[in-house]
Amino acid sequence: AFACNVADPASVTAAAEAIRTSGLPPVGALANIAGIPSPASFLELTLEEWNRVFAVNLTGPFLLSQALVPDMIAGGYGRVVNMSSVTAQHGGGVFSKTSYAAAKAGVLGLTRGMARELAQYGITVNAVAPGVVDTEIRVGSSEETEKALAAAVPLGRQAKPSEIAALFVWLSCEDSAYITGITHSINGGTYIC
Repeated sequence: AFACNVADPASVTAAAEAIRTSGLPPVGALANIAGIPSPASFLELTLEEWNRVFAVNLTGPFLLSQALVPDMIAGGYGRVVNMSSVTAQHGGGVFSKTSYAAAKAGVLGLTRGMARELAQYGITVNAVAPGVVDTEIRVGSSEETEKALAAAVPLGRQAKPSEIAALFVWLSCEDSAYITGITHSINGGTYIC
């Protein structure tokens, strides 16, 4: 494992170089999953909070992809899977609000643009847009909020992290070689498109 602050270009560059010199095989797949929420409403949102949310949720995938995609091109195999959110698709949620929705919507645009530009190298780029997942991303969320989030899902529960991870794994393997530029909604029926 290599530690990396995805919002810091120097940290990303150092991590990419550490991977290259580690003796490991070339990077073939990148899962951009780092994310932070923001429960600040639009009228309470500060520029500092906006920038913090965008730095991790959108700039991070940009920086990591730019650092590692050249290795995929050189290695002849590449898959990039970016974490978006159902929040991007319906403009906010019970917990995270406008800045998170905007950053995760930006991930969808980044995914589509990269998919078009990197297809010539045989690299696929897709996005995963989960609904509510049973993780600790909602630090400080109350038990009542968590129950309300689960109750709002047509399937009646939050996703297990392993259910989301399975989609990332599949999008990283040979079997998904003809799928690119797609947003894969995995939300228990919260947002049906």
